[in-house]
Amino acid sequence: MPLNPTRLATAIKAALLADPDTQAQNNDALQAMCTAIAAAVITEITGNATVLPALLVAPPGGGPVTGTGVVS
Repeated sequence: MPLNPTRLATAIKAALLADPDTQAQNNDALQAMCTAIAAAVITEITGNATVLPALLVAPPGGGPVTGTGVVS
Protein backbone atom coordinates (compact mmCIF):
# COMPACT_ATOMS: atom_id res chain seq x y z
CA MET A 1 0.00 0.00 0.00
CA PRO A 2 1.54 3.37 -0.97
CA LEU A 3 2.24 5.97 1.68
CA ASN A 4 -0.66 8.37 1.92
CA PRO A 5 -0.14 11.66 3.81
CA THR A 6 -3.88 12.28 4.19
CA ARG A 7 -4.48 8.84 5.70
CA LEU A 8 -1.48 9.23 8.01
CA ALA A 9 -2.56 12.75 9.09
CA THR A 10 -6.03 11.40 9.87
CA ALA A 11 -4.55 8.60 11.99
CA ILE A 12 -2.30 11.03 13.87
CA LYS A 13 -5.22 13.38 14.51
CA ALA A 14 -7.44 10.55 15.74
CA ALA A 15 -4.72 9.35 18.11
CA LEU A 16 -4.20 12.83 19.53
CA LEU A 17 -7.93 13.41 20.00
CA ALA A 18 -8.37 9.99 21.66
CA ASP A 19 -5.63 10.63 24.23
CA PRO A 20 -6.96 12.82 27.07
CA ASP A 21 -3.41 13.68 28.13
CA THR A 22 -2.81 15.69 24.94
CA GLN A 23 -5.77 18.00 25.59
CA ALA A 24 -5.95 18.38 21.78
CA GLN A 25 -8.81 20.38 20.34
CA ASN A 26 -10.35 19.43 17.00
CA ASN A 27 -9.64 22.55 14.96
CA ASP A 28 -7.74 23.82 11.92
CA ALA A 29 -4.50 24.21 13.90
CA LEU A 30 -4.56 20.53 14.90
CA GLN A 31 -5.27 19.49 11.30
CA ALA A 32 -2.36 21.62 10.03
CA MET A 33 -0.01 20.14 12.64
CA CYS A 34 -1.06 16.56 11.81
CA THR A 35 -0.64 17.22 8.09
CA ALA A 36 2.85 18.65 8.68
CA ILE A 37 3.86 15.68 10.85
CA ALA A 38 2.55 13.22 8.25
CA ALA A 39 4.46 14.97 5.46
CA ALA A 40 7.68 14.95 7.51
CA VAL A 41 7.32 11.26 8.38
CA ILE A 42 6.67 10.26 4.78
CA THR A 43 9.59 12.38 3.53
CA GLU A 44 11.87 10.70 6.08
CA ILE A 45 10.71 7.20 5.16
CA THR A 46 10.88 7.66 1.39
CA GLY A 47 14.23 9.44 1.58
CA ASN A 48 16.05 7.24 4.06
CA ALA A 49 14.42 3.85 4.50
CA THR A 50 15.91 0.62 3.28
CA VAL A 51 13.46 -1.94 1.92
CA LEU A 52 14.49 -5.55 2.35
CA PRO A 53 12.54 -7.74 -0.08
CA ALA A 54 10.59 -10.59 1.47
CA LEU A 55 8.74 -11.94 -1.57
CA LEU A 56 9.20 -11.02 -5.22
CA VAL A 57 6.93 -12.19 -8.04
CA ALA A 58 7.82 -11.95 -11.73
CA PRO A 59 4.84 -12.60 -14.03
CA PRO A 60 5.57 -15.47 -16.45
CA GLY A 61 4.33 -13.43 -19.44
CA GLY A 62 6.53 -10.46 -18.57
CA GLY A 63 5.69 -7.22 -16.83
CA PRO A 64 6.70 -5.49 -13.64
CA VAL A 65 8.09 -7.44 -10.72
CA THR A 66 5.93 -6.98 -7.64
CA GLY A 67 6.33 -8.10 -4.08
CA THR A 68 6.48 -7.30 -0.42
CA GLY A 69 9.24 -6.18 1.85
CA VAL A 70 10.21 -4.89 5.25
CA VAL A 71 11.20 -1.27 5.82
CA SER A 72 14.15 -0.75 8.12
